[in-house]
Amino acid sequence: MRDDHEQFVAAGASVIAVAPESVASVERFTTQHPVPFPIVSDSDHAVFDAYDVVTRALSLGQRPAVFVLDRDGIVRFDAIGTQQWQIADNKTVVAILSSLTT
Repeated sequence: MRDDHEQFVAAGASVIAVAPESVASVERFTTQHPVPFPIVSDSDHAVFDAYDVVTRALSLGQRPAVFVLDRDGIVRFDAIGTQQWQIADNKTVVAILSSLTT
């Protein structure tokens, strides 16, 4: 999403990443790997739990997930993978975003 951030913005999106880590961990990560969107800490897993995204140490960390919410907060698209490489590609997500604005 970092590499295609301009496409997301052009499609009318605001990108926010949620990490099941502490604020300090998120700050460390963003210092080493700057991104053009906010990454927020969900150390108590409240957001992950609300969207049924689980984390499991035995599966190389958190499950990848992408959600597209419309301006009213309604989930219009979701994709939750079982492994890190199973994430919706940016082209698909941008197309979905574009369809919401037409």
